[in-house]
Amino acid sequence: MSKQHLSTCLLLITTLLTACQDQDHPSDNTAPPNIILIMADDLGHAGIGCFGNEEIQTPNLDRMAAGGIRFTNFYANSTVCTPTRAALLTGRYQQRSGMEGVIYVKGPTREVGMSPAEITVAELLGERGYATGIMGKWHLGYQPSFFPTEQGFDEFYGYVSGNIDFHSHYDNAGIYDWWHDQDSLVEEGYVTDLITRHALDFIEKNKDQPFFLYIPHEAPHAPYQGRNDLGYRFPGEEFSYYGPVEDKDATYREMVEVMDEGIGKIIDRLQQLQLDKNTVVVFISDNGAERDYGHNGSLRGWKTNLFEGGIRVPGIVWWPGRIANRTVEQAVMSFDWMPTFLSLSGTPLPEDLELDGQDLSALLLENEPLPQRPLFWRYRKQKVIRDGEWKLLVDQDNGSMLFNLQEDPNETTDLAPDHPETVRDLSEKLAAWEREMDTGREMITN
Repeated sequence: MSKQHLSTCLLLITTLLTACQDQDHPSDNTAPPNIILIMADDLGHAGIGCFGNEEIQTPNLDRMAAGGIRFTNFYANSTVCTPTRAALLTGRYQQRSGMEGVIYVKGPTREVGMSPAEITVAELLGERGYATGIMGKWHLGYQPSFFPTEQGFDEFYGYVSGNIDFHSHYDNAGIYDWWHDQDSLVEEGYVTDLITRHALDFIEKNKDQPFFLYIPHEAPHAPYQGRNDLGYRFPGEEFSYYGPVEDKDATYREMVEVMDEGIGKIIDRLQQLQLDKNTVVVFISDNGAERDYGHNGSLRGWKTNLFEGGIRVPGIVWWPGRIANRTVEQAVMSFDWMPTFLSLSGTPLPEDLELDGQDLSALLLENEPLPQRPLFWRYRKQKVIRDGEWKLLVDQDNGSMLFNLQEDPNETTDLAPDHPETVRDLSEKLAAWEREMDTGREMITN
C-alpha cells in the first residue's frame, strides 16, 4: 500500500473513531441535563430571604432565585413528611401508593413502607443511563426491603426515619440511624454537613455522566441543634423531641443558614466543574413550618393542617443559560417534578404508568402556562380541592370553608355561605377524586 493510500485510510479511521466518541460523549448542548433536587424539612413559605424572611440569612438560595424561577404558589403534596416524599418520587398522589400518613418510628408502621413495586423517578432515570444518588432523609420505610437502593437509587448516605439527633444520629426511638446503602455506618459529624459532603462527593464521582442527585435535608426539622451543640439522644436515656437548647429560635436560624451554606458549596462545585450550564437545580420543602418554630409568613395554618401555611412552601429552580429569571404564580406541586425530569432528560414513560403530576418543562423553558387543573389534598380530618382561584377545605369537625385565594391568600374570609353552587361543584369533584384514590387500596393514615 502506498503512503498516500495509507494516510487516506488512517484519516478515515480517525474520522470514524471521532464520530463514535462524539456519540458516546455528546456535547453539553445535546447531553441530557444533570438534575439536583434539594428538599428542606419543615421549612415554611416565608422561611428564607427571597421569600420575605429578614431574620435568616440565605444568600445562596437568594442567588438561585435571583438567577432562576421563584414559585409563589408552590405546594407540597401533603402537610407532613412521608406522603409528600412518596408523591415526589412517584409523580402520583400519595394515596395511590397507600402513603397518606406518616410512617412512625414506633408502632406497627415501622414494619411497612412504600412498595418497591412503585416506579420512581430514580428508577426511570437510571434506566436512561443516569447515576442516581440520595443523600439525606428517606422516611419511606425503615426495613431494608424499603430502602432507597430498592427504589432505583445507586447510592444512599443518610437516615430512614423522620428525624435523628444531628450529632449522635439516633432517632426518636433511641435507635441508631445512619446508613450507607443498606449498611449501618458509624460516621461522626453534623448531619447537614455530612449530607453536603456526600452530595459533593457524588457530583465529583459522576461529573462525566448524567446524574440525578436527591438531597432531602433534615434541616430545619426538630431536634433543634446547631453545629457546635452536643448530641443528646442515646439508647436507654430519656430525651425530649425538640432538644435541650434554650434559644430554639436562634438555633433554628442557624440550622437554615448552615443548610444554605451547603447549597452554596454545591452551586460553587457545579461552576468549578463547568457543569452548571447543564444542571437543573430545584429547591423545595416537604411541608410548612411548625406552629411554634419556623416561618409561614401571613399564611394561615401550619404543619399537620391543610390551610395554606401547612402546604404552601418555597419553590426555586435554577438553570443558568436555560431558564429566564422570573416569578411564577401558577400553582404547581411536588409530584410535578417526576414528569418534568423525565421530559427534560428525554426519558420515556412506561406505557402502563399514568402520572398525576404535570410536565413543567414548557413552563420552565418557554414560560408557557400550564393547563387549568384541580389539585387535591387529604390528611386526617381535613381534605381540600384547589381549582383556579377557589379553595374548598372540608374539615370533619368544622364543616366546609371556601376561600378565594387570588383575593384572600391568607384565608381570612369564609365565602361558603355566599357561593353555595361553587361549594357544591367543588365538593362533587373532591368526592370523585376520593373515590378514585380509595378504590382497592390500604392506606397509612397516621
